[in-house]
Amino acid sequence: MNTLFEISKRGLRAAERGLAVTSNNIVNANTPGYTRQRVELSPDGMQKTHFHAGLGVNITSVNRLRNEMNDVLINEKRQDLSFMEEKARVFEQLQAVMATDSGMDLDFRISRLFDAFSSLSTDPQDVSLRNNLISEATQLTAKMGDLSNSIERTSDLIMNSAVNTVNSINSLLEEINHLNKSIKLAQAQGKEDHAALDKRVQKLEQLSGFTDYDKRITSTGAVEISIGGIKILDENKASSLKTDINTVDNIIYIRMPNSKIVEPRGGRLGAEIEMFQTSIPDLKKSLDGIAEALVNGFNELHSQGYGLDDDISRNFFDPDYTSAAEIRVNSSILSNHNHIAASTQAGEAGNGDMAAIIANLRDEPLVNGRRFVDSAINLITRPGAELSNLRSQIDAREAEVNMLTIQQEREAGVSIDEELSQMIKFQNAYQGAARVMSAAQQMYDTLINLAR
Repeated sequence: MNTLFEISKRGLRAAERGLAVTSNNIVNANTPGYTRQRVELSPDGMQKTHFHAGLGVNITSVNRLRNEMNDVLINEKRQDLSFMEEKARVFEQLQAVMATDSGMDLDFRISRLFDAFSSLSTDPQDVSLRNNLISEATQLTAKMGDLSNSIERTSDLIMNSAVNTVNSINSLLEEINHLNKSIKLAQAQGKEDHAALDKRVQKLEQLSGFTDYDKRITSTGAVEISIGGIKILDENKASSLKTDINTVDNIIYIRMPNSKIVEPRGGRLGAEIEMFQTSIPDLKKSLDGIAEALVNGFNELHSQGYGLDDDISRNFFDPDYTSAAEIRVNSSILSNHNHIAASTQAGEAGNGDMAAIIANLRDEPLVNGRRFVDSAINLITRPGAELSNLRSQIDAREAEVNMLTIQQEREAGVSIDEELSQMIKFQNAYQGAARVMSAAQQMYDTLINLAR
């Protein structure tokens, strides 16, 4: 008789626990990051002399139905995706700066300056042509200065963004460390903190958007995180990362508290570091290369020519300023357009040969083996080309992330229909266990009455 009571009692407890877990799944069906749970049951019994007697059911455990390997793959893809998205965001900004809707971009301004010299060669004494040439030259130098300043501003924005990203990483590491403590404590007590485990999955997903990392689950249930082989979170504490920026050489150092350097290669931070250290400096170097070639090429010829007023040799651009940010027309030419050297011979006002020679520079490969206009076109289209390539890669990576996410959702997500079916099953199990107990009670009462 006692066996019947024990069987029914265990059946009631198992059904009640199963119903509670199922109910929790249902109410969290729309909770972000929630992982559905299942009660694992096992039969119990004992071996007697001539037979095996069942003793009901045991609750073995309550498990989270989640594929950990799928989480690892999703986070790896997210690291790549975030890296490419951040680079695309920066290249979009640069594209808007380099190639405008007005069409008056760097290649246009360079062509207009050459056209102005060509026009002046046909009538070197024309005041309007000389004034127009000075206007085109100043607009070109202003355009180059604006481009240089815009590139510098973008670089500064990326630098500040990298600092904020590191702060976000530090905040997430502290949160994960706090969750580690809860998970370790629960595991030490022979339980699992499912809520903390789900939250940790979410925090790791967020972290994968900021940087690339490797993780390892310890025997205590804590997660350890490393970047480039350097551990930034162990099972006991989180390291606080710091940014050390060298603005002269365009280098961002990410340092541990012990000054050891961490080198992120992926995620938003990896993209910010690459753009700050490589992509933007390369763009700036190309722009400065065009400016330097303009200054040197024009000055070499212009200094051999003659203006209308005297036979003094003059540079067209100020030779002390050869970068895009500083390039400027020689002040003596700005103050007196007669100083533009259009002639190859002193005292020949109608000689426009030097202006023609300078105009022919447009066809000379003076910028790393390329013509000025070709180099300018290559420069202003480079962000767009990079952006186009990144977008195709982003689309492919998004498809991979979505596929893996759907696979994980099938396993870890809550299906209301399935849970309602589970609820009916546990309700029936509870009612059945209750009927067993009721029958056992009736049998017990019968025996008591017979004994009287």
